[in-house]
Amino acid sequence: MPCYDGRSESRERIEIQYVNGVNPNIHSNLINENNYLEACLCAIITELEKKKIANEIITKASRSGLLNIMSFWLEHSKKDKTRISNEFHSFSEHEQSLIRKLIINGEL
Repeated sequence: MPCYDGRSESRERIEIQYVNGVNPNIHSNLINENNYLEACLCAIITELEKKKIANEIITKASRSGLLNIMSFWLEHSKKDKTRISNEFHSFSEHEQSLIRKLIINGEL
């Protein structure tokens, strides 16, 4: 959070100093942008999986970009499963049963 010394004699210019030199607004924007880009990549890989070409594309893209995209995808998928599992278990047994039926019947 920006802070300044209100006891300053100079009223012309107040100097804002950030904790550890980091502007929290920039940090927050970077986190939001990272989350957005991660969601974009998730959506793309999910579509590739539906067409059963994800592994081929990820392997080629990893080689050409010298990146470990599969590692990202496995970790991201693990986080998704954990998050969804936690959300699912917050429902009552009746609600969980209803969700299962909706999924099986393709209604969800």
